[in-house]
Amino acid sequence: MEPIPARTAAALAAFGIVLALSGCAAVSGDGSASPTATAAETRTAAATPSAPPTATADLSTFTFTTQKLSLRHPAGWTVEAKAFPRGPVTGESAAFRDAAGKTVLTVMINATSYDVGWPVQRTVIESGALPGLAAGGWSPALQYSFFAEEPVGGGGPGTLCTLKLSGEVPANGPGTLRGLPPGGPVQGPGPGGSYLPVVELGPEVEKCGSVDGAMTWWASPEGRRVKATVLSLTAG
Repeated sequence: MEPIPARTAAALAAFGIVLALSGCAAVSGDGSASPTATAAETRTAAATPSAPPTATADLSTFTFTTQKLSLRHPAGWTVEAKAFPRGPVTGESAAFRDAAGKTVLTVMINATSYDVGWPVQRTVIESGALPGLAAGGWSPALQYSFFAEEPVGGGGPGTLCTLKLSGEVPANGPGTLRGLPPGGPVQGPGPGGSYLPVVELGPEVEKCGSVDGAMTWWASPEGRRVKATVLSLTAG
């Protein structure tokens, strides 16, 4: 994963996390996250239910070097990690590839490759809490959301699916690609110098083609593995 384009570096350095908590999921008695219901609930009900998390014996642990952040991923995935300067902070990225060499997921700290937002129609498929990040002290608490976005008004890259960490779940309806606010991403170091974890699906994975395609992928074995990896994120 290359560092973000220069035109967004200043924005990343200047922006703090300014997020409003919306649609946060409940946490069950065993500590697992219960996905938040969305406007797409009736459509997702038809999708194949997610399987239980992968057995621990099939997982490997990856720990970042610049912050106290770790996750568990399928043992068959390989990881390419690197750290790089990003204005007043240090960025770090870890690209996770499957056995065929396809980038499935990238997890970053204080960095993002997103810098353009096309007008889209958004359908949020699932969102929920990230209990392992509670120790990070983000306020509002970070949660995950998975959604599909269809370009409107011509242009754009076609319907894409996005997996995002944020304090506010992007709303259903009109918006900008990848849940970005108009004008570009509001992502960067948080108040008091805290860091911001970012997740991005691989370039092949995010080309889901349609809302139904996004739901089908999310319910697939690969989608369940990606979800389990993100839910395993642990701070501290």
